[in-house]
Amino acid sequence: MAQTRSQDTREKVLKAAEELVIEFGHETMPMKELIARSGVSNGSIFHHFGSKDGVLDEIFTRERRDYLGHVSNCILAYDGDPCDAMGEGARGAIEFQARDPQRHFRLVVQFSHSEWLVRNKGGWADLAGEIERPVMEWAIPHLAAGKLPMLQPTTIQSLMLGAAELICHQWRTGRITGPLEDQAPIAARFVSAGLKRLRSETAPLDA
Repeated sequence: MAQTRSQDTREKVLKAAEELVIEFGHETMPMKELIARSGVSNGSIFHHFGSKDGVLDEIFTRERRDYLGHVSNCILAYDGDPCDAMGEGARGAIEFQARDPQRHFRLVVQFSHSEWLVRNKGGWADLAGEIERPVMEWAIPHLAAGKLPMLQPTTIQSLMLGAAELICHQWRTGRITGPLEDQAPIAARFVSAGLKRLRSETAPLDA
């Protein structure tokens, strides 16, 4: 029973904090408003999370895990050319962001490009490796077989997510018009074709 109450308290704080970060941004999330909106005392918040950074860390971790998990599932579910599978990852990245662009911007993008992450990167670096491990393990035999270009797996991931995230950024700033989800198949084709071209250029001479 005590454990259930403790989890309920944590969830109240995290739900209120998510709303406030979406509204104000993580750097200026007001603690007084978090206390008022969650109905949880300042002492209890610090008991459960240690600090404001502890609350923010859990929010960012949850959202980033959901995002990268969705992208990973799109890659791993594809049965075919692994370059096309990475294209499906780019498609999934845009489709995930299109569900709620403002939420993704506040809870993932702004965290990812902030001084906050620099200050709090220790735990996140380990978690990122854990989240990305299934795709890395999937990629290794494809790299060995020459089915993916001979690049570091993290470089391939950066090419895939970078294309999708830049498209989403340009859409948020109004430089790309129309529904965001319409850009998903374009990103998929771009990533797939680009990786296939790199694969052909980096293939071993005796392949």
